[in-house]
Order: sequence, then C-alpha cells, then structure tokens
Amino acid sequence: MADVVLYEVKDAVATVTINRPDRMNALTTEVLEKLPEALRRAAGDRDARCIVLTGAGDRAFSAGADLAFPGERSPIGPDTTLEDSIDVLQRQQDVSYLLHTMSKPTIAAINGAAAGASLSMALACDLRLAVDDAVLRTAFSGIGFSGDYGGSYFLTHIVGSARARELMLLGDRVPARDALAMGLVTRVYPRPEFRAGVAAVARQLAEGPPLSYRYMKRNLNLAEAGAHLREILDLEAEAMMRTGRSEDFIRGTQAFLAKEKPTFRGK
Repeated sequence: MADVVLYEVKDAVATVTINRPDRMNALTTEVLEKLPEALRRAAGDRDARCIVLTGAGDRAFSAGADLAFPGERSPIGPDTTLEDSIDVLQRQQDVSYLLHTMSKPTIAAINGAAAGASLSMALACDLRLAVDDAVLRTAFSGIGFSGDYGGSYFLTHIVGSARARELMLLGDRVPARDALAMGLVTRVYPRPEFRAGVAAVARQLAEGPPLSYRYMKRNLNLAEAGAHLREILDLEAEAMMRTGRSEDFIRGTQAFLAKEKPTFRGK
C-alpha cells in the first residue's frame, strides 16, 4: 500500500505530498499523524531550504477531512473521550504551527480543490500558489464543525475580520481568481504552467539567503501577532546587524556590485 504522505528533496526543495488522489487527498487520521512528522523532518533537513506542501494528482490539494474514515478509529468517535479527542487534535494541528513558524520558507502548491482543514494548512504557509481552476472553501459550517488548524487565525490576518467571518460562516466556494483578488492566494497559474510556476518560486526561495529568511519570518510573525512597534524595531536592528556580519551578506553585496547572481550558503 502506498504511503499516504510522501517526502522528497530535490534541488534544495523538500516536497511533502498528501498521497490519496483516489479520495481527492482527503485527510484521515493516518495522514494527520504523518504530516507533522514529515514537516519536522523537512525543518531539520540540511538539504532542504524551501518546503512545498501539495496534493497528489490534479484534482485536489485536499478535499478536507475524509468523513468516512474507512477502517480507522475516528478521533471524534464514540469510543474516544472528549479529553483524548482534544489531545489528538492539538497534536495534529502542529502541521499549521510548523508551516507557519519554521525558519524555512513554506509554499502551499494548491493544485486543485482545497477545503476545510487542508485550506487552513495552506493558509499557514508563507506563500500560496494556485492553479486557475482551483476552488477554495472553509466548508466547516456545512457539516456543523467550528473550524481548526488555525483557519480562523490565518483568515483574519490574511483577508481581515469581515471577510474572514464571511468565509467561515457562509462557507461559500471561492474560485482561484477571486481568492487572488482578496489576497487569499499569492499567485494563480493556468494549469499547463502551474507546476513550472511552483518550481520556479520554490527554486528562487531555495537559492535565497537562509539567515535572512529566518529573521524575516520571525519578525513578520511577531508583527502579525501584535508585537509593539518598539519591539519590532529592536528585533529588526538585531537581525540587520547579524545578517550584515554574515558571509551571505558579503557574497550578496559583491554579486550585486558585479551584476551577478549571488550564491547564498546560510552562513
């Protein structure tokens, strides 16, 4: 039986793939247990400088929870206590935390439908690149769920409180072009250009300055969380002086003056 989560590193890009194309990459307990493992591996992988999360095939990034949970013990089933269910979900939700906070840039390659928890995971990424026929949907209200994997947090920060409430409460389908207009996704590509477009952005990030990205993400995440301006200014000053003493900064400035492409090594 094929692995439900695939991990591959090529050209300094780690690709984590939800591998259930016959079920539109719907999320099962097994998938949700293995995704954090794959992302922790990617975060610590010295050969990986950019992380891409995607779904197998061309139909879906992920259709959200597989409500059938065939052959599995559901974390919300009658044989599980409320406390145990909460513990399981909190552990599984590390997916969103890792995507958002790891020092490496993360990309959601939305190759088709993205709904429910999988949309929340995509929103946790630094960039969301979508195929033009993708459809996004929070979907929680349609089945009586309240939402998880940070969807309420990320939606509020990405599209604002009013639009986040609309998307969560109504659960309307959002075509990729509309998602781009509201800032829900970063870029949209025609399907024939999608994979090449994702590869180009991932390669650009993988070839970028790892130290700079680490501090950029830290500062942006703190600003997003409401840190005081003085704190951000102090952290920016610290990070600028640290990166300004790095070998990468020297290489970058030399390449800039020579009108060449720099080679960054994370030192």
